[in-house]
Amino acid sequence: MAVEYRRPISSDGRLSLREVFKFIALLLLVCAVAMAVTLALPTPDNAVFAAAVLLPAIGLALVISIELSEGRINGVGEIMRAIETRQSRRLTLAAYLLGCALVAATMVLVYDGFFRAQ
Repeated sequence: MAVEYRRPISSDGRLSLREVFKFIALLLLVCAVAMAVTLALPTPDNAVFAAAVLLPAIGLALVISIELSEGRINGVGEIMRAIETRQSRRLTLAAYLLGCALVAATMVLVYDGFFRAQ
């Protein structure tokens, strides 16, 4: 079965990079939160929360690899579009899991910073 390559194109026919920038921002956010957790929290907690953020990121990377190999998504711009439109249940669940882990780790950072200041 041949898979046709399609480029991520916007509605006006031009190549849209907004989805690519959203995905890059998501990856940078994952790295920033993992680094902040590692630096801010004490020794046993920092590894747990860094792993809680990085494991869903690894899972998302694996799901993206599976989707790319099966031909369901053909470019970086289509990853965000597939998540937003919920075309792939695996990709959407992995992205939501990563979002929940990011929110939980950020809340722990805020909570820790609030009580350290007092």
